Amino acid sequence: MDNTNKNPLVAGLMNVVLPGSSQLYVNHDWGRFAGAFVLGVAAFVAAIWGGNVVQSARAYAMPQGMCMGIMLMAITAVLFLSGQKTAKERNTQIKTAAYYNSKRTVPHETYEQRNVRTKKMRDEGLISEQEYKDKNDKVDLDE
Repeated sequence: MDNTNKNPLVAGLMNVVLPGSSQLYVNHDWGRFAGAFVLGVAAFVAAIWGGNVVQSARAYAMPQGMCMGIMLMAITAVLFLSGQKTAKERNTQIKTAAYYNSKRTVPHETYEQRNVRTKKMRDEGLISEQEYKDKNDKVDLDE
């Protein structure tokens, strides 16, 4: 699995066009894609069927297609927000893992290796300049 951030807008739009496709885009998970696809298609079919049933009832005097349109819009909004949420959660996991890895120490590394590692983390933006200085001061005290 790659550690690149995924665009929540793209994930949401993909999920609207093909329900469940945000799972493929974000997590490369075919199992979740299949489940979400079946649920999404079932929701669309139920909305179309339910809209037609309500529209054909004599008690409701709505313009043609209005009830079905409202139901389809609600399902589309839920699918879009679900796709966005999937991408945002994955991006948060990546950031959390990067932060955790930046704080982790390797027990058997030399002071030179630790200095090189902290410099690399600073250059990649994983730690601030102050954290870099604090880590190097700690290394100097440990010697």
